[in-house]
Amino acid sequence: MKLNLNSFLYSVSVALDAVEKELLNTTNNHSKKVAYISLLLGEEFNLNDKEKFDLCAYSIMHDCGIVQSFAQSNFNDNFEQAEGFTSHCLAGEKNIEHFPFFDKKENIILYHHETFNGKGYFGKKGDEIPLMSQIIFLADCIDTQFSLTNITLDTKYEVDEFVKSNEEVLFSPKLVEAFLNISDRDIFWYNLELLEMDFLLNEILPTFIIDISYEQMLKISMVFSNIIDSKSQFTANHTYELMGKAKILADFYNFTEDKSYKIQIAANLHDLGKLGTPNDILEKPGKLTKNELFIIKKHASLTHRILSSIEGMEEISKIASAHHERLDGKGYPFGLDAKDLNFEQKILASLDIYQALVEDRPYRKSMSHNNAIKILNRLVIDNGLEEEIVESIDKVFS
Repeated sequence: MKLNLNSFLYSVSVALDAVEKELLNTTNNHSKKVAYISLLLGEEFNLNDKEKFDLCAYSIMHDCGIVQSFAQSNFNDNFEQAEGFTSHCLAGEKNIEHFPFFDKKENIILYHHETFNGKGYFGKKGDEIPLMSQIIFLADCIDTQFSLTNITLDTKYEVDEFVKSNEEVLFSPKLVEAFLNISDRDIFWYNLELLEMDFLLNEILPTFIIDISYEQMLKISMVFSNIIDSKSQFTANHTYELMGKAKILADFYNFTEDKSYKIQIAANLHDLGKLGTPNDILEKPGKLTKNELFIIKKHASLTHRILSSIEGMEEISKIASAHHERLDGKGYPFGLDAKDLNFEQKILASLDIYQALVEDRPYRKSMSHNNAIKILNRLVIDNGLEEEIVESIDKVFS
């Protein structure tokens, strides 16, 4: 498949920013702002286009381990402590293992909180810290410690003073010099106020379209399935199990290899929008209110918004985004009916319900296979699911 790496990065940043905003109350477009600042700094160090793309990718994914870190911690609502936990750097470094960097470098994510004086998480100092890690750390500090929505001249002075006062403490002299160079350009500060950061990033980066196998894309999608499943203790294995069942059913129907990979990738990414759903709703032990139900249903729309804007993933987006659609047109987010849905979409929608029923949820324990099939058969009678697919699920997973 041909994948537009730029649109892939910018799109997944929407999901990563949504969950980080919930956990750490970061700014809108946090990862893209960090990427924008980082890219301008990268130009000061004469990085070439491919190096700048890699820097952009590392910048956007610098906190991709925060959900797993929080899930592993005992900090409850103290999200700032959870970010301070070194596991978010370790998880982030592992998450990016299969991302198609042009020249993958070790420990960029791992060391993105190291300080020049060696008092960061891992005690690395000076040139022991990769340049890209140093750049991302400075950019991250600026966006997290200062308000960059209504920037005034005082804001510029405050940021400049912060950077200068931390020379040889947090930042290297060369990095301080580079930042002050870009800070002298008024356009830098004006651009940081913009809501549409994709435009700014595209001004700096050329478009990179690569040939990538569906097998490799599946590995990349598993990065995000791990993050999604970590969002709530009650969905700890939902996506992973759904992907496995999608493969088994694809084999049962003798799908081609590419077709099998597509439905597995869609399964991995189907709940990407849930990264924007508040945990107090995901983990509510009782019945959801009408308003809470309205909010949780937004996740399918956000999944569509994210995936549909990635060039090269149009088919996968259609499968993933339709996992709550029904044959009678009463599903969401689009209200598609039987004539609008292809076989893969119907399979994933049926499997998603089955998988949810056979796992623990905050409001009930997991069901047996037989009880889950009874519910699926009721949905068949109500013209929600396709009978043939439910019969196959019963046969294959009994």
